[in-house]
Amino acid sequence: MDIITIPNIKQYTQQIINGNLILTKIQQIQNIDNISENKLFKQNLSKSKIIKCKINNEVLDINYYNKLLLYLYYHIDKNTIIQNTTLNISKDKIHDKGFKYYKDLGISIQGAESRKTLREIINVIKLNNFNIELKIKLENNEIINFKL
Repeated sequence: MDIITIPNIKQYTQQIINGNLILTKIQQIQNIDNISENKLFKQNLSKSKIIKCKINNEVLDINYYNKLLLYLYYHIDKNTIIQNTTLNISKDKIHDKGFKYYKDLGISIQGAESRKTLREIINVIKLNNFNIELKIKLENNEIINFKL
């Protein structure tokens, strides 16, 4: 009889499929508390997701950077946005080249990847003296906490 020994078996989930034992390593989730802005932008933010968001001590049910940015834009003056944005924005109604027109804001905003959008969120937070608390889940399942 053959014996197979697997050390640290508690680090694996087990299932039997078609008579075969399948072991899948359980990913350890790391939690990084109070990451600095500099270290935040050194992380791989693609495919990351907001899992907790607080603006000025108000908990918001927003899980995507673009939705958070739009929330902030709706709470500040349009001219402040246009004069201080780090994104491509136009007062014209543009519906191509990645732009989307937001009638209530009266501006077209070109879509941007998560890192660029998060930079703009922080830009808006700083310009308006807001405070923010974000808990972000990275693609590798790491959890980072950011406060400003």
